[in-house]
Amino acid sequence: MASATTSNSNGVSHVAKDLPNLHQVNQEIRPKSEDQAFWWGALGEPMAKLLQANSYSDEVQLKYLRWFYNHIPSALGPRPINGKPYYGSWITHDLSPFEWSLNWKEKSSKQTVRFTVEPMTLKAGTAEDPINQLGAKEFLEGVQKDLPSLELTRFNQFLEAMNVPNDDVDDAIAKHPPHFPRSRIWIAFDLEHSGNLLAKAYHLPHWRAIQSGKSANIIVSDAIRACNGEDGSTYDAGLDAIKSYLSTYSSDEEAPQMGLLSNDCTPDKPGMRLKAYFRSSVDSLAKVKEMYSLGGRLQGDNITASINGISELWYHLFGLDSSDPKSENKVCVGDDKCIFVYEMRSTKDSKPDIDVKFHIPMWALARTDEQISDLMAAWFESHGHAKLASRYKADLKNTFQDSFTERGTHTYLSITHTEKTGLYMTLYLSPKLPEFYY
Repeated sequence: MASATTSNSNGVSHVAKDLPNLHQVNQEIRPKSEDQAFWWGALGEPMAKLLQANSYSDEVQLKYLRWFYNHIPSALGPRPINGKPYYGSWITHDLSPFEWSLNWKEKSSKQTVRFTVEPMTLKAGTAEDPINQLGAKEFLEGVQKDLPSLELTRFNQFLEAMNVPNDDVDDAIAKHPPHFPRSRIWIAFDLEHSGNLLAKAYHLPHWRAIQSGKSANIIVSDAIRACNGEDGSTYDAGLDAIKSYLSTYSSDEEAPQMGLLSNDCTPDKPGMRLKAYFRSSVDSLAKVKEMYSLGGRLQGDNITASINGISELWYHLFGLDSSDPKSENKVCVGDDKCIFVYEMRSTKDSKPDIDVKFHIPMWALARTDEQISDLMAAWFESHGHAKLASRYKADLKNTFQDSFTERGTHTYLSITHTEKTGLYMTLYLSPKLPEFYY
């Protein structure tokens, strides 16, 4: 990406004046390898710009930039050679192994920077680890010394539940569709303004499903039920509500499939949240509402407020007339997949404890990132965030300048509602690494 950079004696480029915290970190570091220097060169500057634009304190910016440099470039493995990645897995639809996100809360003036990475090691793709089942665990164990709150009990449980046995890996590779991502585990971090990092793991079940012949839905459901507490609290009510809704589809092939199971890497406790991600072919607002509430099985003030927020956003993004009764059934998404996230907590009650997030694929809008930014600025303005509205487009254009007049930087947008936050939104942003750096 274009920027006015200079280089220090260590060969690390930096922006001298407009990003003083990045400049300071670049003066401190000594890259251990060309690979580390490559990934830092691609991601360090956007990281610094996002932190600065979202008003993190200088102390916290320096902490995060140093931590990021120490752990993230090495987690991405060797740099691509001749345009080909070392190990062909990805997070975003443009095949990047990394994704930024920006979290917005209606009742807060602060936005939170987040990112997701797919860790790998030199063993990924070799006979020692053909499908990168070791990278995430090794990465988290390495990070743990700097994050004393990191706890891996639940992570290890899900890792075991979805790993392919070593003797069956070759068979799974032979059956793996060539167009499927080779991803196994993603790790995400919330960069809180306080300086605390929250780590989350995302387990992809499709490798185990291919190897075992079981559906991803069964694999994930079994993994969640194994977390039922000794105190009598269970996730059964939530899982049963989801299963009941899925049974309304005429076949398993037509029903939405679980694509991810996520856990917070924090100490286990009663009511701990687990998140099941479903990819769905819903294409209209009416169908979104139905799946969001599991066909009416989920009810309550937050479900109602969330659906109202989704409806408002849907009309806004797709330019529909909310007074037109036909607009709810208008096909807007086509073949692009929406994502529904069912965030479950264990309960002793027969009533499910589930919050839901809805993800819209932003490329379904068929607009450039500049045009999407104008839409989002208008949304923020209408929800009392005039300051964010005034800078949103400029901030992202500054961060992703070479790609901003094209499509693809905005990947997904998620929305829900909680009593504490009001509307709660996350914008997912691709660095488009293959396009600009491979």
